[in-house]
Amino acid sequence: MNDSVVALIALLFGASLCLLVVALRTTILSRYYADVAWAEAAAYRFSPERYDARRKITLFYVGLAVVMALNVLFFPAPLVGAFFIVILFFVPRFYVESAWRKRRALIDSQLPQAVQQMASSVASGMTLPQALERLADRADMPIRTEFRIMNNQWRAGSDLPSTIEEAKRRLALPNFNLFASALLVNQKMGGNVVETLESLARSLESIDRMRREVFAATSEGRMNIKVLVLAPFIMLGLSYIIVPDGVKLMFTTNEGWIAVGLAATLTALGALWGWKIVNADV
Repeated sequence: MNDSVVALIALLFGASLCLLVVALRTTILSRYYADVAWAEAAAYRFSPERYDARRKITLFYVGLAVVMALNVLFFPAPLVGAFFIVILFFVPRFYVESAWRKRRALIDSQLPQAVQQMASSVASGMTLPQALERLADRADMPIRTEFRIMNNQWRAGSDLPSTIEEAKRRLALPNFNLFASALLVNQKMGGNVVETLESLARSLESIDRMRREVFAATSEGRMNIKVLVLAPFIMLGLSYIIVPDGVKLMFTTNEGWIAVGLAATLTALGALWGWKIVNADV
């Protein structure tokens, strides 16, 4: 194939790609703004400061386009490569949601101590908003960030019940819902809020202790899941030492990539199934 034919093919490919982008510009822009909104909302869950995600999302889109071009030009199995690009598109969401789950779990474990601190603050003569402000300054991270967000909303003019409801919606934690409901009931009905908070703190500590006991009892199951995930990589490495040519075929042919994809899918399903079993809600 001479240079002129190669140049013509490259020109046609570039023109086709440009026409595709123009034809789908409305869909691409809609997807872009939706991703920017999601990224900004996700960032707000981790920090009380507002975040402009347009630059990061633009760089992600550019990077994804470069990866797609490299896949078409150099990947030995373009269809399989396209499948992995689709997976790559969802990696940021998976990472953020995974980090958010870990953060929520840590907040849940810190809640009993925070409730006890609030009870002590109210018992010393503070109002509920003042107690929230104190937690926003002195509570442990990351629950301090949640109280800081609540405090910022209250200072911006939101009433306390609306602020608490927003925190319930954002965290979606059963134990925090109990805490929020206790505050809301006290706001509407009155009563001894110190006694209510102290009783709630004791209950939350009992729930947390039970959760730790369940976690310890299921530790062997979690280790088995880790072995399940690592075993294919170990076997692949041993196979490469014994029959390197056979392993290379798995990454240089469509049939091999299909086998790798099937193995990865079955391993992921097994790990997710086992993870659901050993992480039952308490």
